[in-house]
Amino acid sequence: MERLIRNIFLSVRMLLVLGLSFLGVAFTACTEDGTEDSFGPNGYKIIGTPTNKDGAANVQCDGRAQSISLVFNVAGDYVITTDGSEWLTIESGTEGLAGKSRGLKLMVAKHESDQFRTASIYITIGDNPRCRLATVMQTAISIDAMVKWMDERLENEYYWLDKYCELKESNQINYDLTGKEFLTDALTGKKWGLGSAKVNKDDGYMTDNGWHLFSYLYQYSATKAPTRAQLATGFGFELCYTIIAHEGSPYYTFLIEHIYPNSPAYEAGFERGDEIEQVNGQYINDRNYETLFYALQAPSSNTVSVGRKEYNAQGESKIVTYNLTLGSYEESPIAYSGLLKENVEYGFDFQGKKIGYISYLGFESAYDINLIQALNDLSKAGVTDMIVDLRNNDGGSVLSSSYFASMLLSEELSGQDMVILKRNAKNKEGDSNIKFVSEVEVAANQVEQLPHLNMQSVYFITSGNTASASEMLIMGLRAQGIEAKTIGKQTMGKDCGMDVMTVKYGASYYEFAPITFMNLFPNYDVNFAEGIPADINFNTLMLQVTDTNMKEALRWFPMPEIGANWGNYLVDPALGEAVANILGGTIFSTASAQGKAFDMPRLKATRSAQSRASKAATIFKPEVPGMYLRSNRIVELEKNK
Repeated sequence: MERLIRNIFLSVRMLLVLGLSFLGVAFTACTEDGTEDSFGPNGYKIIGTPTNKDGAANVQCDGRAQSISLVFNVAGDYVITTDGSEWLTIESGTEGLAGKSRGLKLMVAKHESDQFRTASIYITIGDNPRCRLATVMQTAISIDAMVKWMDERLENEYYWLDKYCELKESNQINYDLTGKEFLTDALTGKKWGLGSAKVNKDDGYMTDNGWHLFSYLYQYSATKAPTRAQLATGFGFELCYTIIAHEGSPYYTFLIEHIYPNSPAYEAGFERGDEIEQVNGQYINDRNYETLFYALQAPSSNTVSVGRKEYNAQGESKIVTYNLTLGSYEESPIAYSGLLKENVEYGFDFQGKKIGYISYLGFESAYDINLIQALNDLSKAGVTDMIVDLRNNDGGSVLSSSYFASMLLSEELSGQDMVILKRNAKNKEGDSNIKFVSEVEVAANQVEQLPHLNMQSVYFITSGNTASASEMLIMGLRAQGIEAKTIGKQTMGKDCGMDVMTVKYGASYYEFAPITFMNLFPNYDVNFAEGIPADINFNTLMLQVTDTNMKEALRWFPMPEIGANWGNYLVDPALGEAVANILGGTIFSTASAQGKAFDMPRLKATRSAQSRASKAATIFKPEVPGMYLRSNRIVELEKNK
């Protein structure tokens, strides 16, 4: 029945203009040539809208909150009233003088019941008895259950919910759309009066592919709820989303950013920085690069052949093909953790310093225990200085970020606020105070004591991929007076986060994460919505250094050099500069350089030496949770029939 009613009124789903008019005090029927008195039996005439046999307008509308305008001609002075229905109110035009094109504006409230409802509008002309001017019938909103749930969360939790509610009230939300299309349409585009611009400068970012929201809806599985720290199935590649497009050649090159231990690619000997020239026997070009990229990154086939470029001692290269089969492995976000080794041959004499380095790919709460163990090992090894590599870390769990910060700092901070998650004043959840801690419950009845490295300064490697929970970590340290020095490029700039909820809809599981809070740091009011500028900025240095290879290495950052495995600071300019800074110098030869000059050895085959005639192309990276608090509760919705 609900679907039948909805179909009946879809054809009239628009702002209705109802015309009501009277053309004569004598209340006689009107004629087309106007030679007779043109008033109806009740002293008014409806213009352009269907009427009943008595001349009253029949108004039909859907269940959305909306404004309805009536235009009519009337034979005498008049007063308009309703039958008292609370859902139908008069905004303007309750009384007026005789004449043509008199207006009445009504407001209809949202209707979510299963039944339609009706209300009456009455008009009293002069001393005549009141009579019916119009009957308004409103059907219920019939929207997808998932959309209804998302709409309610946006209305009550979205950080910019006031603007969203304004759109709802002005009938600007399209409930005919479903899933991600509904979310994108509701939060972006022309309905916001900003052309193709974003809903708000903080909810999204611009790429060559257009505007992308931070808020997201993601389908995890058609059969089971998402679980954390489960084994991944794939080939084990983490590819750079920036690829090399060679000038004067139709072919592209994929670069490997990371290989997960014990994966098929790891067992085959692939390493970070390797160049992939062929996939399944095909050279990579502008027509197939996306298909071949995801054949490795998110495979749909059990096998793949990969053509890797390999070099001999003379720097000559050839393509060697490897056949890989899907396998299972852990996707730990800890790409590398340990003490770096000094290299006196190239001047890197640590002079007793114990420099710790951790490359962290994402704040994944399922791997908090791994992070704790890594920092615990560094603490036991007597680490004196820390380098944290966040060049490819686009965020994750707020709590994981606070745990990381707690371990880098002194235990004395435990219990103090690291950051305040500021929500909209109308959000019943209220603000959340995220604190420094000394222990963490990593599983049911499993509490881990945190190590505290008590660092006074920390070096961070950052890029445009560094976002949200990563930025929170840096700013959280700075708010405590810690020198958090950034090397590389400016971060993305995501100072807002989301409350994530999982929903079961039919047989499928989804994760919905609208932006619900902003970051506020105690006694540290700094806006980083445009990103955290790099203290040692590679874009600036690229214009200052004279060494050609170094210029190219800076241009391609954060893409790795050939042979630049995690921890190899001799061929990694960002890591090399962090180490040089700790030792009181720099690897960059510029007019303003201070301290000891450290030399970076030249490999016989480096990407920077080969890629001067190449440029970068970008593959759109899928949305990620960013900065989030996750609810363990699963909402179950009944799928619309």
